[in-house]
Amino acid sequence: MISLVDYFKSQAKHLHKDFESRFFNEKTSQYQYAPKRFDIAKIFKDFNLPDQNADFKFTLMNAQHTISKLAGFSKWDDLRNASEDEAKFGQKILNASNYKLKSHEQSFNSGLQKNSVLPAPQNLYAMIHLIGFEGTNVQFSFDSVEYATSYMIYYSDENDISTAKPLASGNFSPINYIYRGNRQPAPFFWVRAFDGKEYGEWSTIAGKNR
Repeated sequence: MISLVDYFKSQAKHLHKDFESRFFNEKTSQYQYAPKRFDIAKIFKDFNLPDQNADFKFTLMNAQHTISKLAGFSKWDDLRNASEDEAKFGQKILNASNYKLKSHEQSFNSGLQKNSVLPAPQNLYAMIHLIGFEGTNVQFSFDSVEYATSYMIYYSDENDISTAKPLASGNFSPINYIYRGNRQPAPFFWVRAFDGKEYGEWSTIAGKNR
């Protein structure tokens, strides 16, 4: 059975992984995230952390400190040295935190009209246009998904969804992204719908027209 300390360590790793989903949205000129476990943008905003700075760093140690704060402790060492009862109480505080994204089970019981993870958007298509010296514009179109509030486009240089990284986001189809300078568009794209709490299933690879 996993110890409570190991549990908090795993939560810190999840938080750090959510930070690694960070990407720069050229349309909004802001850094954004595609988190799976924590509303990391809200955490940074409420903790007054300068995550919009290009050189902002958030290490695993920083994540551990943040988890300890979310669990009601002043620092990581206090959490590590806590009694079992204190750690259990901290676990309850963390799990009840409004910084944690809802799980599928929570969504099922939340009274929302949907009762499962959002389905994959269908018919993803990438239309690629050269725009002179400015770069290459890729326009992504896809079918909308009921209950989705936004969508995230992912890219990879490999035909492997496990290597996919966030590229661009938007509230509806189509979504545009410009590859600046001489950069060539990635060969593989996917899209996922977002309902304000969690991301849905992955689409199939985009069809492309160059």
